[in-house]
Amino acid sequence: MQRRAAALAPGSLVLDLGGHQQEKRGAFDIRRFPLRVVYANLTAAKRPDVQADAAFIPFAAGVFDAVICAELMEHLPDPRPALAEAARALRRGGVILITVPFLYPIHADPHDFGRYTETYWRHALADHGFCAVEVEAQGTFLSVQVNQAKHAANALLPAGGLGRGLRAAAGIGVGILQRGALWAEARLPADGPRARFLRSYTTGYGLVGVKA
Repeated sequence: MQRRAAALAPGSLVLDLGGHQQEKRGAFDIRRFPLRVVYANLTAAKRPDVQADAAFIPFAAGVFDAVICAELMEHLPDPRPALAEAARALRRGGVILITVPFLYPIHADPHDFGRYTETYWRHALADHGFCAVEVEAQGTFLSVQVNQAKHAANALLPAGGLGRGLRAAAGIGVGILQRGALWAEARLPADGPRARFLRSYTTGYGLVGVKA
């Protein structure tokens, strides 16, 4: 998201679908970029500019230069109506940026409905008029294992007393493993049995499509 948002032309009109101005998580914050952003969310508690269902957004056709869907699609019973609305709201040549989890814990917001493969996303985006589709896997088998270790430490180690020290030590260990995984994944060969196995696992996907 950081890299793709930075590539958008300054002043671009961007719809952050499912976005919120309150309780933001993670390092990505689209407000840091010179863009005009409209936030749409189902719940008013996230302080969107417009309260709306992602499958029925109240915007005219062809008005946005980009649509962002960050960790939204897994919370929809069916992602396709939201893709159709995003495509309708985008101008021709507009860009959709999506991030979705794959091998990642179930998390309700308020519900968590699905995990979809690269093949699904390529077909779904093409079916809704997007071309030049790119799919970036977010890590391989190594990152999945590190991520599971991190979640296990956070969930299973006690919070106070001795647990505090154990959590700190686990955090250091996971950080070392994470850097090692990233180093190894950057050096994977383009093909071969080992590379294919490791790449058959991922924590999630970054998706890019251009409205044809």
